[in-house]
Order: sequence, then C-alpha cells, then structure tokens
Amino acid sequence: MAKIRIDPLALETFARLFGVTAFLETVDKAIPEMEWQEREALKQSAEEQNWDFGDYDVETQLLDAKFQHWVPRFAVYSVIILLDSVVETQLFAYAGRIGRNRGSAFRPKDIAGHGIERAAFYLKQAAALDVKKDPAWRHLDNLQELRNIIVHRGGRQGDSPEQKERVNQLLHAYPNEKLELRENKYTFGGKMELWISMHLCRDFARQIEEFFKRLCKSAYLPEKGVQIES
Repeated sequence: MAKIRIDPLALETFARLFGVTAFLETVDKAIPEMEWQEREALKQSAEEQNWDFGDYDVETQLLDAKFQHWVPRFAVYSVIILLDSVVETQLFAYAGRIGRNRGSAFRPKDIAGHGIERAAFYLKQAAALDVKKDPAWRHLDNLQELRNIIVHRGGRQGDSPEQKERVNQLLHAYPNEKLELRENKYTFGGKMELWISMHLCRDFARQIEEFFKRLCKSAYLPEKGVQIES
C-alpha cells in the first residue's frame, strides 16, 4: 500500500509562494479595473456638476499620479518585499532543518553576515550543499538587492558610484522593459527610481519555486511537501 509522506516545512514554503503569486495576480488585474471605474466616476461628476476644464484637468492629473505611478509602483514593491521574505525566511528554515539532520553542532544564526548569504554559507559548511551554484541563485541575490533598494532608499537609484553601479548591473540583468530607471515627476527634485514590471515579479516567483524544488531534492525532502511512497 502506498504511503503519503508530508513535510510541513516544504508545504509552508510553497504555500507562502503561492500566496504571494496570488496577491500579484490579483493586484495586477484589479488596478486597471479600479482606474477605469474612478475615471468614469470623475467624468460623470464633471458632467453632472458642470465643472470647468481647469477643475476637471486637476482631478485627472491626480488620477494619473495615483494609477500611473503610486499604486502600481507600490504594488510591485510590495510583491518584491514579500518574495524576498519568503526566500530568506524559508531558506534559513531549510538550513536549520538540514543542519540538524546532518548532526551539525551550530545553527544558521551562529553565522556572521547578512541576508541569504549566511544561510548559503551555513549549508555549505554544515551539509556540503553549495546552493550558490544553483542556476537561480543570481536571481535570488538580485531580488534581495532590489528589496534593499526599496526598503532603504525608497526605490531610488542612490547617489554614490557604488549604488549607481549596482543599479546598472540590475538593469543589464533584466532588459526588455522588465526593469527600468524612471524619473519620479511626482516628488520634489525628480529623483530617478526603479520601475519593476509585474512580468519580472512572475519570473522571480518561478525561479524561487524551482530553487526550492531542487533544494528539497538535494536534501532528500519531499518536493513541494508531499511524496507518495510505494
């Protein structure tokens, strides 16, 4: 009789990733619909109350700022932060689990450093798993860099040569309108900020899923949390 093996950690990992992807798809579909509804309501109010063109134009510009800049940008920034959170939280959980299974005397929290590099170093030392050789690792590293730019600089390019160089590397890594540097005309000074496409977010989600599938396989854990054994 076949037995079903369930792994709570793997289930949690792929469930969280599914949740972020579902959020991504929901906001991507909802934003254009909300914009259409508000523009139609604005037109109706302008006609019914006989607004002059100046008043209508001001309200139209406010809608432009809302739906052409702030809402889509913050929606994507939220997705990037959530995806990075899934990667870091679950990778550290896997590292701790694998280390315990291998009888390691130390834990990932004992490793100095920052972000996912600590978990990667721990896995290599404690379990001889070099996750940095995984084909998705460069994307996970870039995702973390984008998250840091969003959280610490509000998505802005930055002023130092090092910050500008890192942003240029990201732009070259994701061409074809996946990642761009655009002027924010809705704030004082018109700072250059990162514009991230939903398409790039979907690419990150796929890379993360494949990465954790391969990690499960390497650590002899059930892929996606469920395994049927004969």
